[in-house]
Amino acid sequence: MAAAPAEAPAAAAAAEERELDFLNPKGERLFGKLVDTGSDDVVILCHGYVANSEMCQFPLVAAELAEAGLSSFRFDHACAIRSRSERQGPFLMGNHEDEARMRAALIADMAAAVAFMRSIGKRVVCLLGHSKGGINAVMFAARHHDVPKVINLAGRFRTREGTLQRFGADILERLARDKAIPRREPWGEWVMTEEDFLNRCNLPMEEMARSVPPTVCMLCLHGTADTTIPYADSELCASLVPNSRLILVEGADHNFTGEAAGQAMARHVVNFVLS
Repeated sequence: MAAAPAEAPAAAAAAEERELDFLNPKGERLFGKLVDTGSDDVVILCHGYVANSEMCQFPLVAAELAEAGLSSFRFDHACAIRSRSERQGPFLMGNHEDEARMRAALIADMAAAVAFMRSIGKRVVCLLGHSKGGINAVMFAARHHDVPKVINLAGRFRTREGTLQRFGADILERLARDKAIPRREPWGEWVMTEEDFLNRCNLPMEEMARSVPPTVCMLCLHGTADTTIPYADSELCASLVPNSRLILVEGADHNFTGEAAGQAMARHVVNFVLS
């Protein structure tokens, strides 16, 4: 049964921030920051592709949640860049199954974070995923029904179209020929494989969105000036999830850069969690 919605405390408590770590099912040690207001209610923040938990205004979101009396936990996935979290194996562009799924006893990154918070006495009232994390948030909501609220923040939904747009319309032909293509990024080097690429392109996002039960409420939150992932992706997702809301932040880019966009996004997050 889903937990009861969070209620706004009478007054925001002084928040304590501390670093915590936990293991995912692969045995990778993941590091994160708990901003603890003393409230049992916690919001988990999950970053996206080639990012980490200090990006996309996550510290601001954590501060705004704390101001409302809510605790938060943001952590680095195993494939985070510039992170202390451990990685066993290469960086992967897809890897959504390892980051979101639970099959029998296998609880991977998102589900492991939820379980970890519960193990220290917290009640997970909302899970937020940004960009690639937004894909994972939809997957999580479709498969796990015990977190009552989920936020898809500027998430990719039309994965095939978006991936082809990012890497070029001929990328499938090149991968079919070469099987693996080395790539150099500002943060480091990695190898794109045909298997990894197809894992991302072939995700059944519409099917998963439709399977999110009405007991899980989803907010699709996106900036209208996002040139990385068009806000039409969030519009489509919101139209398919049975119990969903769509909010567009006028003029905000993919990472909600700037004080005005960041504050607007964080305000919508807090209002949704407390609604």
